[in-house]
Amino acid sequence: MGFLCCGSGTAAQVSAGASKAKAKAKAKGRKAKAKAKALYEREAVSVPAAELIQGVLHLDVLSARNLPNMDSHYFRGLLQRETDVTDPYVTVDTISRGKKTARLIKTAVIKDSLNPHWNETFNIPLCHEAESFFFAVKDIDLIATAFVGSMSLSMEDVTKDDAVEGWFPLERKGGQPAGELQISLRFTPADKLTRTNEVPGSVFPMRTGCAFVPYQNAHTPAVPPITDVIARDGKPYEPSCLWLDTLKAIREAEKFVYIWGWAVWAELEMDRTNDSEKWETLGEVLIKKAKEGVRVLVMVWDEAMSTDVYPVGLMGTHDEQTEDYFKDTDVEVFKCPRKKAKARMFDAFMATTTYTHHQKGVLVDAAVPAGRMGSIIGRSNSRRVVGFMGGIDLTDGRYDTPEHDLFATLKTKHRNDFYCNVTLDNTAESGPRQPWRDIHCYYEGPIAMDLLANFQNRWLKQNPEKKDSLLSITEEDGFDLKWSADKQTSKDGSSWNMQLFRSINSDSVEFSRETKTSRLMGRKGRLYEDSIQKAYIHHIRRAKKYIYLENQYFLGSCHSWLNKETLKAPNLVPLEICARVERAIAEGEDFRAYICIPLHPEGDPTSAAVQEILRWQSRTQEMMLDRIARAIHAKEGLEAHPTDYIMFFAPAKQEGPEEVPKDLTDPNPETIAAKSRSSLRYMIYVHSKLAIFDDEYIIMGSANINERSLSGNRDTEMCVGAFQPAFTKETAGEGMEIKGDVRTFRLAIWAAHCGKIMPEHQNPASLECMKAMKALGYKNLTTYIADEPCGTESRLLSYPLEYGVEGSVSSRKDCVNFPDTGGLIIGKASDFLPNSITT
Repeated sequence: MGFLCCGSGTAAQVSAGASKAKAKAKAKGRKAKAKAKALYEREAVSVPAAELIQGVLHLDVLSARNLPNMDSHYFRGLLQRETDVTDPYVTVDTISRGKKTARLIKTAVIKDSLNPHWNETFNIPLCHEAESFFFAVKDIDLIATAFVGSMSLSMEDVTKDDAVEGWFPLERKGGQPAGELQISLRFTPADKLTRTNEVPGSVFPMRTGCAFVPYQNAHTPAVPPITDVIARDGKPYEPSCLWLDTLKAIREAEKFVYIWGWAVWAELEMDRTNDSEKWETLGEVLIKKAKEGVRVLVMVWDEAMSTDVYPVGLMGTHDEQTEDYFKDTDVEVFKCPRKKAKARMFDAFMATTTYTHHQKGVLVDAAVPAGRMGSIIGRSNSRRVVGFMGGIDLTDGRYDTPEHDLFATLKTKHRNDFYCNVTLDNTAESGPRQPWRDIHCYYEGPIAMDLLANFQNRWLKQNPEKKDSLLSITEEDGFDLKWSADKQTSKDGSSWNMQLFRSINSDSVEFSRETKTSRLMGRKGRLYEDSIQKAYIHHIRRAKKYIYLENQYFLGSCHSWLNKETLKAPNLVPLEICARVERAIAEGEDFRAYICIPLHPEGDPTSAAVQEILRWQSRTQEMMLDRIARAIHAKEGLEAHPTDYIMFFAPAKQEGPEEVPKDLTDPNPETIAAKSRSSLRYMIYVHSKLAIFDDEYIIMGSANINERSLSGNRDTEMCVGAFQPAFTKETAGEGMEIKGDVRTFRLAIWAAHCGKIMPEHQNPASLECMKAMKALGYKNLTTYIADEPCGTESRLLSYPLEYGVEGSVSSRKDCVNFPDTGGLIIGKASDFLPNSITT
């Protein structure tokens, strides 16, 4: 979740002060940018479109020598000391058609040195069209950045088999010598990279002997069509209910309960399955556990705009309210700020107000079963560590079922939890509420110790004065730290391998020494982990048949957009998916990509922030479909539409008049709430962060497909990757279906979206499946935008844009704006918002 729109906040809420500061900073850097443009234009020659380069660039930026002194000028005057010389750092950009397209790295700044030593190592995923790499040495000055010198390496030189290393001459504008730069680099093409399920080069290794339970929504009862799915044991699938399991685990904890999230609401009612007049709240449960002697720690993002004067804040995270609720109790609350150390004033302000701690997790102790585990939480004298993580915060508005009721539950399940963060005129008395679609999981085994380490390290880094609040969790304290789920399962294939991935930097966690050199990246001296993006890239490249993504956002790979309006969203996920589909087309493979997103980001869809995000998403879609259309055209004899290979969907709910309770208040006329009451429709807000590959491997967690989540230097995120060793490509055999629990969960998700199990769902790689999903989506969209309400069990809509056979993306003539709320579906770029907010 971000200050505007990375998670569940209102996207229209932007700080005018931030915009003014951004404009001021741009003005200061205008002169430096003009110099940069001149240098890049020296590379501008007439060249054909570059080939897409995929792989990993292993780069060492070592040192420089004989740099010119950029600090010797009149501005410093007599105040300048003899030791005040150039403060150099290095950037590397890709160059395509003579222009800079993507920033790959930025080293640390070495203070006052004409012969600096960086000795930094970078392992950079590449999925770029580029003719060359542009190395620039720059000087951090009092006001702006000055260019020291530059050099270039052609892609041909970089991608050859031998390593490129040595000293390279730097030149200033006009060709004057500017010292030398020492580097070493080696390129490994994608087809030569490791293809196991473990993601190499991550901070946390793959763990074996884990248990894993996936959930869709906060509460999923065992009802059709979900129970129409047949599980791998031949029986109807019985879904688990997330908040019931979480509440049970908290109540059975004897040693500790650790909760961390973007938002935590003490008044949350997790069990709404009975008809009681009052349901127990999360706050009441936690206070009761703390009174029993259980160590209860709650770490929540400290929203900068939430204060004693305005405790609700702009984002509704409840952090001030939660802290106040637990005052004078044994529950300890730490409001964790998103800081940026050693940064310029504007950068520090942006980080504090805009970027967030977006991880969501619960860790508790549980009994070690004497024999096989009969339920998720067993009973015994010794204790183990188990937990829950994913996309669902323990806060208001998240309780939902696959029914996604708009009106029926306003006075029952949602009587104390009305939530609608899209329009302000919807009320608990009139409705509709905002449906919430999300994904989460339970885990135990060795992976739990990695999640515990993540919580402990974050707590110690940002709350060191409260280090003694952390419970000692050792074998001497009665914990089985080597607990493996294999100990309590038979050899039926139910064991899981799991790996933890994060987006996080050294402002928020202390990295261990052994991870600093090979498994982390650096940017201006700030170490960071971006293993979530690397995990996505690794498994997109490994996929053989299909990819299913369900995510709150989908934007990136801006270096390949047809119209490069921004350079703040370079994550590679969309382009990697494209490259995989293009390869399938060229080789005649059946391969499909299904992408499910919300109709629009949370907030007023007419607001500048939401409109800009929509613009970036439509640019991303346009790039992907254009590339796929060109790949189809290049394949001799192939007649197909780009959406035969990749399609975008969005769920929405439309009810019949009989589903609206008679005792609701009529909304004020001429409001959006009144329009929604008439049309009986509303989008289902997709907050999920899910990817499934080939029915074999699953990634889920808190990270969106945008730069905020995948950069490693913006929002703090975590995901897990999981698979069953008994159900893999290797165990199934070439071309055979993989029929483990990942497949069962995917079928249950599609059953919930489509309102039924479709026979085509059995083979998502087939053209028949894609066409069936598209046909259903187009039918539901036509019904949804019609004037008369029509209740339907199917929720899946084709995303309401026009996708041309030549790869174009445009507005539909029958649906230019979002129904009822307004706002261009294709989006519109803003003239004032900083790109770092909306990407």
